[in-house]
Order: sequence, then C-alpha cells, then structure tokens
Amino acid sequence: MPPDIEIIVGTYEEFLVGYQFAELDQDGETSSKFRLKQTFAEKSHAGSIKSMAVQGPWVATGGIDDRIFVYDMRIRKQCQILLSHAGTVNTLTFSPDLTHLISGSADGHMIATRVATWTTEADWCKPHAGKPVTHISCHPSSKLALSLGGDLVLNTWNLVKGRVAYRTNLKSKKTLGSAPDCLSWSTSGDHFTLSGPLLLEIWEIKNAQVVRRAKTPAKPVCVSWLNAKVCLAGLENGSIAWTSLEDDLNAAPKIIPAHDESRVKAMACLNETLVTACSSGEIKVWRCSLDKQKLTELASTNIDCRPTGLGLLDLSKFGNVRAQMKPIKVEDKAAPMAETPKVPTPRGYVTIEYEQDEQTKVEAEAKKTSKKKQPKGALPKPKDEDTSEDSNSDEEEDSDELSDSDSDASSDAGDRRRRPLKRKQPPAVPASSQRKGKQQRKK
Repeated sequence: MPPDIEIIVGTYEEFLVGYQFAELDQDGETSSKFRLKQTFAEKSHAGSIKSMAVQGPWVATGGIDDRIFVYDMRIRKQCQILLSHAGTVNTLTFSPDLTHLISGSADGHMIATRVATWTTEADWCKPHAGKPVTHISCHPSSKLALSLGGDLVLNTWNLVKGRVAYRTNLKSKKTLGSAPDCLSWSTSGDHFTLSGPLLLEIWEIKNAQVVRRAKTPAKPVCVSWLNAKVCLAGLENGSIAWTSLEDDLNAAPKIIPAHDESRVKAMACLNETLVTACSSGEIKVWRCSLDKQKLTELASTNIDCRPTGLGLLDLSKFGNVRAQMKPIKVEDKAAPMAETPKVPTPRGYVTIEYEQDEQTKVEAEAKKTSKKKQPKGALPKPKDEDTSEDSNSDEEEDSDELSDSDSDASSDAGDRRRRPLKRKQPPAVPASSQRKGKQQRKK
C-alpha cells in the first residue's frame, strides 16, 4: 500500500500544486505499481511563493506580494488572507500544537497569528535590529522557537512569555559563512541544525554546543529529520547527505545520489517516507531504510515548474482521499431503437399590434370612463311629446318620425342622454288674410 500522504509544492510560477499516489486496478486486482497524480493547482499569489508551512490540515503560503494565504485541506478551500506584513514573507511555521502561525518578513517584523481567530497575537517590530527575518523554527513542545536574521544573530524565544530568552552571535562562526541556512529542530527537540557553504552542523540545546560537524561536497540547501538521531540534507549538486548523531564528531556523511546535477531545492519526511524536489521540477518519493542507510525510489514525476518549498499532509489524520484510477472497460451493447422525435412545445407567443387596434382600445377605454362617470340609479329621461292642441296632423307625423329616429339613436348610444327635439313652428300667414279674418269677426 502506498503511504497516505499528499505532497504540497510551492513554485516560482505562483502556483501551489498537490500530488497524491494513484493506484491502477487491473481486472479487480490491485497492481503493485503506482504513480503520482495531480490533485489540485491553485494560483492566488501575485508573485512567486517564497515560503510555506504545512501542519495538520492547514497549509500556509507566503509570497513576494507581502501576503499570506491559508488553506483548509479538510474542505480544500482557501479560508484566510493575512495582510500583516509590508515585505516579502521569507519564512512561515506552525506551532506543533496548531495554536499559532509564526511568520518572518523582509520588513524586519516577526508576527504570531492565532489560528482560532486569525488575528495578530504578537508583533515584534525589530527582533533582529530591523534586518530581515530569514528563518524561524518552532520547538516540538511549542514553548520555544529559534529565529535567524540578517544581523547574523540566532535568537532563542520563550513563546510562553513572548520574549527573547537567549542570543547567539554567529559572526564569529566563520565556518557558517555570511548567510547561515537550514535552521531546523530535531523530532525530539534536543538538537537543531545550521549550515554553511560546505558544512552541516548539529547543535545541542542543553549546552549550546556543536555535537556533530559534517563536511559536504556541495552547499546544503535544505534539511529534514528522519528521527531524533538521523538527519538528511539536500545538496546543491543533486545528492543527499545522510548524517547520524551516532557517528563521530567529524565523520563524513554518506552521500546518496538523488537528482541528476539539479540541486535539491526542498525536502520533507513523514512516516519514513521522504519526498524531494529539485530545481528542474522533478519530484521523487523515497522509502527510507534506517538500518541500511538506504533510500528506495517509489515514484517520480515532473511538475514543469521550479519548486520553492515542499510540505506533506498526513491524510490518515483527517480522512483518506487518495485518488483511484480505474481502467475504462468497453462493452458491446445492442444499438438502441430509434425514438420518435418529440414535437417541440412552444415556449412563448408573439403578438403583433397595429394602429387600428390601438384606436379601438382608446375608444373602449373612453366608453368605460363614461360609464363610470354616470351616477348609479339614474333613470333615462322620457321621450318628448307634442302637447299643443293647435298642431296639425302633418306636424304630429313628423314629430313621430323624429321621435322614432331619436329613440333609435338613443338605443344605439347606450345610456347616453338624448337631446330634446326642437318644436316645429307653423307656416307664416300673409297679412291680407289676417285683416280679412279680423273684419269678419267684427261683423
């Protein structure tokens, strides 16, 4: 069975990528061969990833864009962005009890962030006399920490009180050069490492003295502890230096070829499984044999990027999500019967209106408004009748015809009011006939 780990790699190309072991099943039988399969690729930084830290389910990355991104691998999402620094984040480390994230930057600040709330717990402005903080390593007890800066002073921190407990000036250590590197605690917390141009030193915490000094054929670039006694260092020429505390003080380490003439840029160890990454983008997984001091290659891949940091996730602690690869089986199946095409159902209707329709709508609205204005309970007025006794029969017929026409008009107009008819006047009588009539009356 492959180890239950996930490899997290930070790159110069701003990518954070992950890889897991993928098994290949053949006809129900598990093959002994497996390879690395990419699980994710995230590009959040606006520049290259300078540092990273992996502890428990948390992954933190710091870049040259002055930001820190935090990921929760239980849900595989970015959960926090920290903007507490004003310079390149050179180093990151989680406390082993997962209570704090400690970061150091080129602005000279060293900041402790509480993991529960992601708020700044402490901010040391000038821990190294205003020089950049280059390395931070936290003790397995989470009570001590070591920091190294541009002033070539090694600070021992009391994290309980939040202050420096002891300072060691490394300027007098000529073997470490002008830029000491590879600051790392052992798994037991009794020793820590420092490296120079062609030297790896192991210091003891009790006496603050060097207990193991190993000369290397190339410059040490990264360090990883297998246990409390064995330390591995990745060299600039692509090999690995196996160093043990059980050997003599100045005994030469065992050199193991790992990568072909490409410097080992980063390495990490978990459960006797070692993962190394070289500057050409090649990642290799090794099984460590402590008795024989031997490394056996398990798998390798190329990420096509230049790695800057590497960390390992223990998937057994918060769920095994290893990718499984299954072969594709092709089965002969009868061709399906042709189905009758379905009639497409209309999804909507389109109406076209013309000017005539608009005119009819306006007239209908006018009628509705006229009906609303008429008071309720109003009775129509009776038709006009001719009451004069001196009217002729012709006039009565004309009035009847006019009344009929008006009644028709009123019936067509609905409930409109009918205008009153004008009474027809009798024809004019000549003056001579009127005189004759008066004379006859006098007689």
